[in-house]
Amino acid sequence: MSTTSEPALTGGCQCGAVTYESTALPDELTNCHCFTCRKISGGAYLTFARFPSASLTWKSKSNALKTTQYSDMAMRWHCADCGSPISMMYKFQREKISLTAGSIDEKSVKGVLVKPVEHIFLAEKAPWFIVPDDGLNRFETFPDMEGFVKKMEEWKKGSKTGGAGGGREFGC
Repeated sequence: MSTTSEPALTGGCQCGAVTYESTALPDELTNCHCFTCRKISGGAYLTFARFPSASLTWKSKSNALKTTQYSDMAMRWHCADCGSPISMMYKFQREKISLTAGSIDEKSVKGVLVKPVEHIFLAEKAPWFIVPDDGLNRFETFPDMEGFVKKMEEWKKGSKTGGAGGGREFGC
């Protein structure tokens, strides 16, 4: 991808140590209610914006991002200084990266930012949270859990690490 392309949007963490730009707008926004997303966000859910990985350029120093892994299927990154959650990537789907929607600088967006399309992992939602009647698709786990598990198993067979993670096999 050309490095001379004007960014479609920029973003970063709360303290400014982590910054990024993307030459593409996200193709999907998803509200994830899984246990991990709730814990790291401190809220009822965490909204992710999915991008082609090749569209993203990290502008911050390489040591500004810290990698964490809470499940066998995904890697997450957050700011090493302020702790803001920034992104996650499924290990078997490296052509896509999901950025936390709250990290996007709204004023930088060139075009129309898509709206969320779904609530996922409602089986793990906070019992005190009532999902609004917002017309979005709702899923107890993933929209296609069977297909997701199949992709994960195929990845594990071809992976040298076999999915060594934080103990949760099928959560994000």
